[in-house]
Amino acid sequence: MAIPRWTWPDDDPATAAALRDATAAFDALSDPTRAAILGALFDASGPLSYSALASAADVPDNGRLNYHLRRLDDLVDHSSAGYSLSARGRALVAGALDATEGTRGRENIRSPNR
Repeated sequence: MAIPRWTWPDDDPATAAALRDATAAFDALSDPTRAAILGALFDASGPLSYSALASAADVPDNGRLNYHLRRLDDLVDHSSAGYSLSARGRALVAGALDATEGTRGRENIRSPNR
């Protein structure tokens, strides 16, 4: 059975693209491990090495960290200096923190193992 695609009469490609981007952003933030990785990179004063990122995000399993870093490909940059947030990743985390300020606090994006 095909899944119907619901559209509005005024749908346009720009709106559809914006909704896809928003869905990807929510997907990144909704997973506790990915949120912890993004939070650790947001708080870092510079790029983090792989092991420093694993420690800061409290993700000791290399396979799990690798999986989530691949899922965050457009939000996290990797260079010889280490891992850091891309401009889009920094804007996403800053926006999420601004939106939740006073309601849940920053500590909720720290450890996926709580």
